[in-house]
Amino acid sequence: RLAKINRHSDELVHMVNDLLDISRIESGRVTMRQDQQDLRNTIEQAVDLLSVQLKEKDIQLTLDIDPDACLVLVDRTQIERVFINIIGNAAKFTPNKGKISIRTHKADKFVQADITDTGCGIPREAQDAIFDEFYRVDNSINQEVKGTGLGLALVKHIIEAHKGKIWVKSKEGAGSTFSFTLPISSV
Repeated sequence: RLAKINRHSDELVHMVNDLLDISRIESGRVTMRQDQQDLRNTIEQAVDLLSVQLKEKDIQLTLDIDPDACLVLVDRTQIERVFINIIGNAAKFTPNKGKISIRTHKADKFVQADITDTGCGIPREAQDAIFDEFYRVDNSINQEVKGTGLGLALVKHIIEAHKGKIWVKSKEGAGSTFSFTLPISSV
């Protein structure tokens, strides 16, 4: 019983922290410490943190990082959080032996990152709402998978605080691609 109470209190603390982070970013009280960062290193760090989850489901992960689109002007901790959240979601909703790919390329004065999975996909009518706080797609997988509906809302706020954009393309039953842009470092 104590272990259950402890686990649930940890989950509540995590949810409250996410809400506070969203609130701080929205109000402008969090300043993104934007420095030149190597996006490849940031992505590899996020993948390393999720490696156990990917290995447990035997998910094949591929990276296609454009060497000309590696240096970005970002807050490394916050952008690593973005990758952890999106790749973690891809792993949750991708079946065993599925695939996830991460690709970056130049897009004007930005680097565009595309994270594609072979998961269950998102219904068209839910695609605009998935970046809203507490929104979760109503499907059988979400009934089994834990979540608060705050992760993608937080991701959106972080990307927008970096003057980037985020969007999703998905087809139910055929996977999803989450794409976002980050400013290229001109230093």
